[in-house]
Amino acid sequence: MSISAHLKSLAYAAPRKGMHRTVDVTQEFHPGPQSALTPERRSDEHDLIEETARSFVERDVLPRMEALEAGDVGALKALYRKAGELGLIGVDLPEAYGGLELDPLSSLLVAETLGETAGFGVSINIHSGVALHPILYFGDESQRASYLPQLAAGEVIASYALTEPDAGSDAIHGKTSARRDEARGCYVLSGQKQWISNARVAGVYVVFAQLADRGMTAFVVDRDRQGVSVGKEEHKVGIHASPTASLILDDVEVPESALLGAPGHGHRIALSVLNLARHKMALYALGQARRAIRIAAAYAKERRQFGVPIASFGMIREKLGYMAARYFVARSAAYRAAGELAPGKKRALDLALRSDLEPEEKVRGVSSALSSCIAACSLNKVLATEVQAFIIDEAVQIHGGYGYMEDYEIARMYRDARITRIFEGTNEINRLAVVRDLLHARAREASACSSGGSSSPSPAASLSLAAHLPGSRLRSTLEGAEQALRAMRVGFDAVVEAALACEGARLIDQQAIVRRLADAKMWLYAFESSLVRVALAADARGPARDLGAEFAAVAWADAVRYGFTPLLEAARHVGVKLDGLEYPDEIGQLQAIAEYVLDRVR
Repeated sequence: MSISAHLKSLAYAAPRKGMHRTVDVTQEFHPGPQSALTPERRSDEHDLIEETARSFVERDVLPRMEALEAGDVGALKALYRKAGELGLIGVDLPEAYGGLELDPLSSLLVAETLGETAGFGVSINIHSGVALHPILYFGDESQRASYLPQLAAGEVIASYALTEPDAGSDAIHGKTSARRDEARGCYVLSGQKQWISNARVAGVYVVFAQLADRGMTAFVVDRDRQGVSVGKEEHKVGIHASPTASLILDDVEVPESALLGAPGHGHRIALSVLNLARHKMALYALGQARRAIRIAAAYAKERRQFGVPIASFGMIREKLGYMAARYFVARSAAYRAAGELAPGKKRALDLALRSDLEPEEKVRGVSSALSSCIAACSLNKVLATEVQAFIIDEAVQIHGGYGYMEDYEIARMYRDARITRIFEGTNEINRLAVVRDLLHARAREASACSSGGSSSPSPAASLSLAAHLPGSRLRSTLEGAEQALRAMRVGFDAVVEAALACEGARLIDQQAIVRRLADAKMWLYAFESSLVRVALAADARGPARDLGAEFAAVAWADAVRYGFTPLLEAARHVGVKLDGLEYPDEIGQLQAIAEYVLDRVR
C-alpha cells in the first residue's frame, strides 16, 4: 500500500499536504538541544509511513538483490517505478512536483529504512538527493515542472556528475568545459566525469563544467543528447547493486534553458547539495547498521557452540550491547541534525520558488540557507559511517567464519560498508569541514560582539535535562552525564582558543590538531543529542525510555573515550592542562542493552 493510501485509511482530520502542519518541524523545533527532533516524536501516521518503506524493502528489494548485484537494469528500473508509486522517492518533495510534501521525520524514517537495501539504497539515495536537489532548489519553474514529477515517480532515474579523474576531493576544480555558442543559442560541454552513480541507467544528469570566463556552472543534461556516452561499468569492491561508470561528454550541445542557477555559481550549487547529501548518507549508514544488528542478534541466538547459543556468552553480549548503544548515539545525532536543517531547507525552498529574484541573488540566498548546518551535516556523516563500520565489522565477527562466506548477507554488507567513509567527501575532508565551519562561526560571533551585539549562549549553559525527572537511576545518570558534558565543552572552548592563539589563521592547515578538534566536536554533539533524546523520551515508547539510563551511561563513556581523549591530546600540544574525566561502569549497562536486543529479535 502506498504512503498516501495508508494515510487516507486513517481517520485523519487534516489533508495529506497538511501533515507537515501537524508535526511542523520548522516551527515546533529550532536549532538547540532541548527542542531536538527525535525518533520518539513519531505518530501513528509515521508508523504507517515506515511500514510502507519496510514492506517495500522486505518484499520487493531484498528478494531481488541477486539480480541487482548482477547488474539487472530491468529489475532496478522496475523497483524505481514501484518506489515512485508508493511515494517513497518524493516523501518531502512539494506536491506541485509529484511529491507528498510530508514532514522531516517522515523523510528520515523512509531514508533510514531504504538504507537497509545496500547498493540499491545508494542508487536511490543519489537519485532522490544530490541529483534531484539541484533541480528542486536551483532550477527555474520550467525545469522543476519538466523533471521533478518524472523523478518522483521513478519513471526517470537521475545522476549527479561532479567527480573527475583528476578532481576527487577537489572536485570544484574539475576540467570539464562549457562554452557558449551564441550563434546557435546553446552551450557545448566537453569532458569526462568519473565514478558516477546511476550513470548507466540515468535519463538525466546534473553536470558541472567550467564555463569560459565565468567558472564552474551547473547544467541539466538529458541522456539522449548527441555526444553523451557512458563508459564500462566499474568493477567495485561492493555496492554492486548501484551502477557506477564514467560519463563522457563529447561536444554535447544543450540549450540555454539547460543551465541551472546562474553562470559561474556551480560551486555554490555543488557544495550546498553535498551538505544535504552528507546528512542523507548518515541515514543510509544507520539503516545498514540497524540491519546488521538484527542479523547478528538473530544469528547469535541460533548458533550453538559448546552446547549453548553463542548469545549466552559474555563477549558476544557485550558486542551486541556496544553495537546497539552506538547506533542509538549516532541515530540521536542524525535526527537532531535534521531538525536543525529543517528551517534552512524551508527558507531555501521559499527562495527557490520566488520569481522576483535575479538568478545570482537566488543562488546565493538558497545556497546560504542550505549551508546553515555544515558542521552538523559533516560530523553526522563521519559519525554514522564510522559507527556503521564498527557495527558491521562486529556482526561479521559474531558470525565467525560464516561471516566471511558470500552465502551470508553480512558478507555483502561488509563489502558495501567501506565506501560510505569515502562517499560525499571523505571522512577526512568532512572533519576539515567541521572545524572550518566552527572557526567561521566563531569569527562571525566575534565580529557581532565587537559591533555591539551579544554572543549566543552555549546550549550547555541552560541545559538541565534531569530537572523534570523524578528521583531515579535515570535522573542520577543524567545529572552526572550533564556535568561531564559541561566539563567537555569548557575544555573544548579552551583548547580551541589556545590553538587559535598559537596558529591563528593557519590552524585549519594543522590537520593533526584539526582531526582531534573535529572528533571532540563530533562526540560532544552526539553525547548531548543522546542525553536530550533520553530525557525527552521519558514518557514515550521504545528503547530510549526503556533503557534510558543504560544508553546515557554508554554514550557518556564513549564521549570520554572518543571525544575527550583526542581533546586531551590536542590540549597537550597547545599547552592547555585539562583534568581527566571519569565515566560510569558500563559492564552491567551493556549486558542489559544486549538482553533487550536479543529479546526483540525472532
